[in-house]
Amino acid sequence: MSSKENHKALVEICHTLAAEGLTPGVGLLRGRAPFKVSVLDAIEAIKVFNQQNVQIKAQPKTPGDKERIAELEKRVEQLEQALAVMESRLAKLS
Repeated sequence: MSSKENHKALVEICHTLAAEGLTPGVGLLRGRAPFKVSVLDAIEAIKVFNQQNVQIKAQPKTPGDKERIAELEKRVEQLEQALAVMESRLAKLS
């Protein structure tokens, strides 16, 4: 493997670790890599991963109009059901 391929593989391992809920670190990265990794290479891969991760987080996910309307309609339905339960309980108290 060339150094570029190794670097790319290390960044992919960082993404895999993050998907598993782990914070990529030098020790974890070196342990998971199927090839020998220097500390400097691991640090560089983690830096690239962190930069990519920040860019992904910087883009806020905004739902489309249809998804937003569906969410709001579902919420209105839930609130109407809760209101009906409260009204029936209140009627029993009177």
